[in-house]
Amino acid sequence: MKILTVKKERCPQNHACPSVRICPAGALTQKGYDAPAVDNAKCILCAKCVRFCPRGALVIESSPSI
Repeated sequence: MKILTVKKERCPQNHACPSVRICPAGALTQKGYDAPAVDNAKCILCAKCVRFCPRGALVIESSPSI
């Protein structure tokens, strides 16, 4: 299963995340200037945010097996 994750070490966390506003599913939210949070239940894995993030902080990867 694929999920969207945020690599916080790549996110400067000092600005409004530009990828939040381009997510067509509303799966990204941000409180203040913290790194964005992902609601993978809403994420459609379109990768628009991944391509749009200038820092490469948003990544689609395989979820760990349980």
